[in-house]
Amino acid sequence: MSKQPRPQTFSWQRLTLLILCVTLALILFVLIFATAYIHHLLSFITHDDNSLIDGTLSSSQMATATDPDETHDPTSGTVSTNPSVPEKDIVLETLPYLSPDELRVDGIINIMLIGEDRRPGEDRQRSDSMILCSFDTNNNSISMTSFLRDTYVAIPGYNASKLNAPYQWGGVSLLSKTLAINFGVHVDANIVVNFEGFKSIIDMLGGVTITLTEAEADHLNQIYGWHLSPGLLHMNGTQALAYSRIRKIDWDINRTQRQRNVLTAVLNNLRSKDLGSLISVATDILQSGYIETDMSATELIGYVRTLFPMVATASIHNQHIPALGTYEEMSVGRLVDVKVADLEANRKILDKIFGRD
Repeated sequence: MSKQPRPQTFSWQRLTLLILCVTLALILFVLIFATAYIHHLLSFITHDDNSLIDGTLSSSQMATATDPDETHDPTSGTVSTNPSVPEKDIVLETLPYLSPDELRVDGIINIMLIGEDRRPGEDRQRSDSMILCSFDTNNNSISMTSFLRDTYVAIPGYNASKLNAPYQWGGVSLLSKTLAINFGVHVDANIVVNFEGFKSIIDMLGGVTITLTEAEADHLNQIYGWHLSPGLLHMNGTQALAYSRIRKIDWDINRTQRQRNVLTAVLNNLRSKDLGSLISVATDILQSGYIETDMSATELIGYVRTLFPMVATASIHNQHIPALGTYEEMSVGRLVDVKVADLEANRKILDKIFGRD
């Protein structure tokens, strides 16, 4: 007589194992999809394109790479009141070149933000703004340091000139080397945004809130025909860019402070958004193609994972280099109204920021 098959009994162990396998498969799928999507978004960022942010200009490009404010035009009607000094009389106390690894400080990540006025089809321009964002992971703080563009510096492989020249002449690599020998600063990565990109990114963020002085409001109203009032103002991208570029009413130092005000407002804007909004904004910005960087996609993801949590809670500090009282205004050779700095004094200030004092 043949044996009847035994009815299968319900097994909680098998069900648990099945659920676990399905869950792990779903998690793996989500991770693969998320990674692929992130890399897709990062593909919109320009990486290591020599024609944009790095590489030496050709001889023909160098011939036209002149800062309109660099030399004095005797027909312009503007006469500098600062003393004029022969170039040979200026000795810059620079450091021997050290690699970023030799200059790096544990727990400090330095990201240089560079703003330039470059339009489609144009060669690389001089850097209009240079703000070093130093993320101190040891003390949960962010320091924003503006490097004044008219600072007279030694430039590796070139004659001394203004600090806004190295980026145009040799891209982010030459700018980083220039900062290293003059100020002892290491730069981990660079991000470049042109003015059109700046405006669009501010609009994608929903604008920024800035406190306008009466002089700033009057200047913007006169130039652009706006009707702005002094006090707290929510600005769109066009207004924020115009505000950041004001320099006729006061000094370049105040202009860089306005730039840092906008950057601080951007950070405050990000702090006020929930996770869903942040992801949406980040997607829009990355897909815009306005950001250029020397970071690889892998490096960028690593920095975002490390630094983004700091945005919500870190204290924010800002300053400019050279600092007040550490430089003299003068004309050096054909360079008009440059800031000749006490480099050692400014290196000590930066050492305090980086915890090296």
